[in-house]
Amino acid sequence: MKKEHILGILFFSGLWGISEAVLGDALYRADVPYASVPLTVIGFVVMSFATVYFPQKGTATVIAACAMLYKFLNAPFFACHLLGIFLTGVCYDLFFSVFVVRNRSLSAAAATYLSYASFALMITYAFRYDYWVQAGFTVVLRHIGISGSIAALGCAVLVPLSFRLAEQLKAHFATPFRLRLQLAPGSVSAVTIGLWVFSIAVYFLNY
Repeated sequence: MKKEHILGILFFSGLWGISEAVLGDALYRADVPYASVPLTVIGFVVMSFATVYFPQKGTATVIAACAMLYKFLNAPFFACHLLGIFLTGVCYDLFFSVFVVRNRSLSAAAATYLSYASFALMITYAFRYDYWVQAGFTVVLRHIGISGSIAALGCAVLVPLSFRLAEQLKAHFATPFRLRLQLAPGSVSAVTIGLWVFSIAVYFLNY
Protein backbone atom coordinates (compact mmCIF):
# COMPACT_ATOMS: atom_id res chain seq x y z
CA MET A 1 0.00 0.00 0.00
CA LYS A 2 1.41 3.39 -1.02
CA LYS A 3 2.03 6.18 1.47
CA GLU A 4 -0.56 8.32 -0.32
CA HIS A 5 -3.17 5.58 0.19
CA ILE A 6 -2.35 5.29 3.89
CA LEU A 7 -2.56 9.06 4.39
CA GLY A 8 -5.85 9.15 2.48
CA ILE A 9 -7.34 6.39 4.63
CA LEU A 10 -6.28 8.18 7.82
CA PHE A 11 -7.67 11.48 6.51
CA PHE A 12 -11.08 10.15 5.50
CA SER A 13 -11.44 7.86 8.50
CA GLY A 14 -10.54 10.75 10.77
CA LEU A 15 -13.28 12.90 9.24
CA TRP A 16 -15.84 10.11 9.58
CA GLY A 17 -14.58 9.17 13.04
CA ILE A 18 -14.81 12.67 14.48
CA SER A 19 -18.36 13.04 13.16
CA GLU A 20 -19.25 9.81 14.96
CA ALA A 21 -17.42 10.76 18.14
CA VAL A 22 -18.62 14.36 18.43
CA LEU A 23 -21.90 14.66 16.52
CA GLY A 24 -22.92 11.07 17.20
CA ASP A 25 -22.24 11.33 20.91
CA ALA A 26 -24.26 14.57 21.10
CA LEU A 27 -27.21 13.08 19.18
CA TYR A 28 -27.34 9.90 21.24
CA ARG A 29 -26.94 11.76 24.55
CA ALA A 30 -29.84 14.03 23.60
CA ASP A 31 -31.87 10.97 22.58
CA VAL A 32 -32.57 12.51 19.15
CA PRO A 33 -34.91 10.33 17.04
CA TYR A 34 -33.27 8.58 14.09
CA ALA A 35 -29.82 9.70 15.26
CA SER A 36 -28.14 7.13 13.03
CA VAL A 37 -29.46 8.80 9.86
CA PRO A 38 -27.18 11.86 9.64
CA LEU A 39 -24.21 9.76 10.76
CA THR A 40 -24.86 7.23 8.00
CA VAL A 41 -25.20 9.97 5.38
CA ILE A 42 -21.94 11.57 6.53
CA GLY A 43 -20.22 8.19 6.32
CA PHE A 44 -21.47 7.64 2.79
CA VAL A 45 -20.39 11.12 1.69
CA VAL A 46 -16.91 10.61 3.14
CA MET A 47 -16.55 7.20 1.47
CA SER A 48 -17.71 8.65 -1.85
CA PHE A 49 -14.93 11.23 -1.78
CA ALA A 50 -12.48 8.51 -0.78
CA THR A 51 -13.63 6.24 -3.63
CA VAL A 52 -12.89 8.91 -6.23
CA TYR A 53 -9.30 9.24 -5.00
CA PHE A 54 -8.78 5.59 -4.04
CA PRO A 55 -11.04 3.29 -6.10
CA GLN A 56 -9.35 0.10 -4.89
CA LYS A 57 -11.64 -2.61 -3.57
CA GLY A 58 -11.86 -2.74 0.20
CA THR A 59 -10.88 0.89 0.79
CA ALA A 60 -14.27 1.81 2.29
CA THR A 61 -14.10 -1.15 4.66
CA VAL A 62 -10.61 -0.15 5.85
CA ILE A 63 -11.78 3.44 6.32
CA ALA A 64 -14.75 2.17 8.34
CA ALA A 65 -12.46 0.05 10.52
CA CYS A 66 -10.24 3.06 11.22
CA ALA A 67 -13.32 5.22 11.92
CA MET A 68 -14.36 2.57 14.46
CA LEU A 69 -10.98 2.95 16.15
CA TYR A 70 -11.36 6.72 16.15
CA LYS A 71 -14.76 6.54 17.84
CA PHE A 72 -13.49 3.93 20.31
CA LEU A 73 -10.75 6.35 21.37
CA ASN A 74 -13.06 9.33 21.74
CA ALA A 75 -16.48 8.18 22.95
CA PRO A 76 -17.97 5.78 25.53
CA PHE A 77 -17.85 2.19 24.33
CA PHE A 78 -21.01 0.97 22.60
CA ALA A 79 -20.43 -2.18 20.60
CA CYS A 80 -23.56 -1.60 18.53
CA HIS A 81 -22.28 1.77 17.29
CA LEU A 82 -18.95 0.27 16.25
CA LEU A 83 -20.69 -2.61 14.48
CA GLY A 84 -22.90 -0.12 12.62
CA ILE A 85 -19.88 1.82 11.36
CA PHE A 86 -18.12 -1.32 10.15
CA LEU A 87 -21.19 -2.70 8.36
CA THR A 88 -21.73 0.67 6.67
CA GLY A 89 -18.25 0.43 5.15
CA VAL A 90 -18.67 -3.21 4.10
CA CYS A 91 -22.04 -2.58 2.45
CA TYR A 92 -20.72 0.50 0.67
CA ASP A 93 -17.83 -1.57 -0.68
CA LEU A 94 -20.20 -4.26 -1.94
CA PHE A 95 -22.25 -1.87 -4.06
CA PHE A 96 -19.49 0.51 -5.18
CA SER A 97 -16.51 -1.83 -5.58
CA VAL A 98 -17.91 -5.34 -6.14
CA PHE A 99 -21.32 -5.08 -7.82
CA VAL A 100 -20.58 -1.67 -9.40
CA VAL A 101 -24.12 -0.66 -10.35
CA ARG A 102 -23.97 2.29 -12.76
CA ASN A 103 -26.75 4.25 -11.06
CA ARG A 104 -25.07 5.74 -8.00
CA SER A 105 -28.34 6.77 -6.38
CA LEU A 106 -29.62 3.20 -6.63
CA SER A 107 -26.34 1.83 -5.32
CA ALA A 108 -26.37 4.24 -2.38
CA ALA A 109 -29.96 3.39 -1.45
CA ALA A 110 -29.37 -0.36 -1.76
CA ALA A 111 -26.15 -0.20 0.28
CA THR A 112 -27.93 1.81 2.97
CA TYR A 113 -30.82 -0.64 3.25
CA LEU A 114 -28.41 -3.58 3.38
CA SER A 115 -26.39 -1.83 6.08
CA TYR A 116 -29.46 -1.16 8.22
CA ALA A 117 -30.90 -4.64 7.68
CA SER A 118 -27.67 -6.51 8.39
CA PHE A 119 -27.03 -4.41 11.50
CA ALA A 120 -30.53 -4.87 12.93
CA LEU A 121 -30.55 -8.62 12.32
CA MET A 122 -27.02 -9.22 13.59
CA ILE A 123 -27.33 -7.09 16.74
CA THR A 124 -30.66 -8.73 17.60
CA TYR A 125 -30.21 -12.37 16.66
CA ALA A 126 -26.46 -12.97 16.41
CA PHE A 127 -25.00 -10.77 19.14
CA ARG A 128 -28.27 -10.58 21.10
CA TYR A 129 -27.79 -7.05 22.42
CA ASP A 130 -30.21 -6.61 25.33
CA TYR A 131 -32.13 -3.57 24.07
CA TRP A 132 -32.76 -5.08 20.65
CA VAL A 133 -33.65 -8.53 21.99
CA GLN A 134 -36.15 -7.08 24.45
CA ALA A 135 -37.72 -4.78 21.86
CA GLY A 136 -38.14 -7.69 19.46
CA PHE A 137 -38.80 -7.82 15.74
CA THR A 138 -40.84 -4.60 15.83
CA VAL A 139 -37.77 -2.47 16.48
CA VAL A 140 -35.92 -4.36 13.72
CA LEU A 141 -38.63 -3.48 11.22
CA ARG A 142 -38.76 0.12 12.43
CA HIS A 143 -34.99 0.47 12.14
CA ILE A 144 -34.95 -0.84 8.58
CA GLY A 145 -38.22 0.61 7.37
CA ILE A 146 -38.11 4.08 8.91
CA SER A 147 -34.51 4.94 9.79
CA GLY A 148 -33.22 2.94 6.83
CA SER A 149 -35.61 4.63 4.39
CA ILE A 150 -34.74 8.15 5.56
CA ALA A 151 -31.02 7.38 5.39
CA ALA A 152 -31.39 5.71 1.99
CA LEU A 153 -33.13 8.80 0.60
CA GLY A 154 -30.43 11.09 1.96
CA CYS A 155 -27.65 8.91 0.59
CA ALA A 156 -29.38 8.52 -2.80
CA VAL A 157 -29.37 12.31 -3.16
CA LEU A 158 -26.00 13.22 -1.64
CA VAL A 159 -23.78 10.37 -2.82
CA PRO A 160 -24.01 11.24 -6.56
CA LEU A 161 -23.43 14.91 -5.70
CA SER A 162 -20.42 13.92 -3.59
CA PHE A 163 -18.95 11.93 -6.47
CA ARG A 164 -19.32 14.89 -8.83
CA LEU A 165 -17.75 17.32 -6.39
CA ALA A 166 -14.92 14.90 -5.62
CA GLU A 167 -14.24 14.39 -9.33
CA GLN A 168 -14.06 18.17 -9.81
CA LEU A 169 -11.68 18.48 -6.87
CA LYS A 170 -9.52 15.68 -8.22
CA ALA A 171 -9.30 17.45 -11.58
CA HIS A 172 -7.75 20.45 -9.79
CA PHE A 173 -5.93 18.62 -6.96
CA ALA A 174 -4.98 15.23 -8.32
CA THR A 175 -2.55 14.28 -5.55
CA PRO A 176 -3.39 16.05 -2.27
CA PHE A 177 -2.36 13.01 -0.19
CA ARG A 178 1.39 13.36 -0.47
CA LEU A 179 3.66 14.53 2.31
CA ARG A 180 4.84 17.70 0.60
CA LEU A 181 5.25 21.30 1.70
CA GLN A 182 2.66 22.57 -0.77
CA LEU A 183 -0.71 24.12 0.01
CA ALA A 184 -3.09 21.23 -0.78
CA PRO A 185 -0.92 18.28 0.33
CA GLY A 186 0.37 20.22 3.33
CA SER A 187 -3.14 21.14 4.46
CA VAL A 188 -4.41 17.58 4.12
CA SER A 189 -1.43 16.23 6.06
CA ALA A 190 -1.89 18.83 8.80
CA VAL A 191 -5.61 18.09 9.14
CA THR A 192 -4.96 14.34 9.23
CA ILE A 193 -2.28 14.63 11.90
CA GLY A 194 -4.46 17.03 13.90
CA LEU A 195 -7.47 14.70 13.80
CA TRP A 196 -5.54 11.70 15.06
CA VAL A 197 -3.48 13.60 17.64
CA PHE A 198 -6.75 14.97 19.01
CA SER A 199 -8.20 11.45 19.12
CA ILE A 200 -5.24 9.97 20.98
CA ALA A 201 -5.07 12.93 23.38
CA VAL A 202 -8.76 12.59 24.26
CA TYR A 203 -8.30 8.87 24.89
CA PHE A 204 -5.45 9.42 27.37
CA LEU A 205 -7.25 12.31 29.07
CA ASN A 206 -10.31 10.09 29.62
CA TYR A 207 -8.40 7.05 30.79
